[in-house]
Amino acid sequence: MSYSVHCVPFYDIRQQQYIKILCVNAAPTGALASRVRLIRPPRLSGLCDPNNAGRCIHAIMTTANANANATDYMTPDDLPELFAFLMSNGYTVDTGLTKLAAKHQSSAAGALVCIISTTATTTTQ
Repeated sequence: MSYSVHCVPFYDIRQQQYIKILCVNAAPTGALASRVRLIRPPRLSGLCDPNNAGRCIHAIMTTANANANATDYMTPDDLPELFAFLMSNGYTVDTGLTKLAAKHQSSAAGALVCIISTTATTTTQ
């Protein structure tokens, strides 16, 4: 399976500020699934497209405890931790495909960080 990791703007109600968080395009399989939580982000502003207001995203959490009470979202500052986690759990970063996709991405999808892939035999850490 392949997934794209994006950096998207998010209003963190707890911190009362806008932050950029890391998300994947779909619910992942393997070890990454324990760090992903499906959330419904609040609308960023009144200028946002109302058609996207109810759209859920797969946010990557800082710990494997991606339960309903966790609010520690991974940010671009956590990329070294994310890459270490992915590599130690059998995921690979496809740099060639990432460069190609980044060249042709739309701004609506959020900033592409990378494209990752895994086989079905990854372990949970």
